[in-house]
Amino acid sequence: MKEPIIAGVDAGSSSVKTIIARVVNEQLEVIGIGESESQGILKGVIVNIEAAADAIQKSINQAEHMAGISAPDVIATIGGDHISGLNSNGVIGVNTKDKEITKAEIDRVLDSAKNVLIPQDREIIETIEQEYSLDGQDEIRNPIGMSGTRLETKVHLVTGLKYVSEHLRKTLHRMNFTGKDLIVNIRGSAEAVLTRDEKELGVVAIDIGHSTTSLMVFLEGSVWHTAVIPVGSNHITNDISKCIKVTAPIAERLKCDHGYAFIDLVSDKEVVEVPTASGKMKTLQKKVLTEIIQPRVEEILSLCSRELSKMKYLDSLAGGIVFTGGGSLLPGLTELSKAYQSAVNSALPSTSRIGIPDNILGIKDIADNPAYSAVVGSLMMSLDEATNVHIHSPKKSGEKKFKFGLDKLAEFFK
Repeated sequence: MKEPIIAGVDAGSSSVKTIIARVVNEQLEVIGIGESESQGILKGVIVNIEAAADAIQKSINQAEHMAGISAPDVIATIGGDHISGLNSNGVIGVNTKDKEITKAEIDRVLDSAKNVLIPQDREIIETIEQEYSLDGQDEIRNPIGMSGTRLETKVHLVTGLKYVSEHLRKTLHRMNFTGKDLIVNIRGSAEAVLTRDEKELGVVAIDIGHSTTSLMVFLEGSVWHTAVIPVGSNHITNDISKCIKVTAPIAERLKCDHGYAFIDLVSDKEVVEVPTASGKMKTLQKKVLTEIIQPRVEEILSLCSRELSKMKYLDSLAGGIVFTGGGSLLPGLTELSKAYQSAVNSALPSTSRIGIPDNILGIKDIADNPAYSAVVGSLMMSLDEATNVHIHSPKKSGEKKFKFGLDKLAEFFK
């Protein structure tokens, strides 16, 4: 039996995540998940194609083993602090016989909007429609079928360095994948965690990754601002490592197991045991650990606020902030965000929540996690790219194989 299958890869600085899913009634049913340690990837950008290809292949192999099928092709996310966005306008005269707007006119006016001057080493990765205007009638979402003589559009263009996407495609080509579909990771994250109402009200999605923090602003259902900040959760790990004088792996474990973003949530009596270089354990107050973490989180919030202050319509973000990405797992983030906004009167909205990709079926215990938002969202945006793949009917032996895949993945996360 053949079923529509789709696969996605998010090659980040810390890990490479892969999801294989079945498309069921316009919804994702996750059947395979893989995650491997990143190699050859720095700040979201591939710096060693061979090493990156090995890491991506390991992640894909895990997902294929769990799903029991091969990935037909992969939708890949692209990120890094080279990503930026700008708004543009386009206008054309309608020259069809009956002046009716067709897809051809839409393509023409979008091409007109993309005719902007950008540096030669950059390219347009995504063109996101905001609204259309026909003979002066504004705020049209879809003008196809309407009649008029002058068609205008407003769009948001997401751009990036050409060599970054070229290296990503070359890496995917090594595994016989096309690499034709690249989706900016914050766009995928936003798709996975934001509701339609939040996008209409006005909301900012903030994805705190390993080396960078990405943000995307929605107003009236459309994207109006995109930016990437070169500070992420790994900077917190480095701060812990330097201040407490422990190795990076121990610092990472302390952050994940005992870290808090907001010192007001930590008791004076709470302590953690920290291994020293000599192998002995020392006691550390959890408040001391939080005093290291909180300033770096505040820096991230400050840089996000600075980006938002570049925008008009700040009062329109009634949907607040939706934090996602692996860095959003730090307890106390939303509480600190509210306290920070109140203390410094920043451009950040006062309300916030943690966003997880919960609109999925199948294996949710791992995929239902903010660290997977980008790859899940990239698949949600690409349902029509699914390929019909022959899948064996479920049998008892197949169930054992599936369970074995979960056990192996659980071992990896230990």
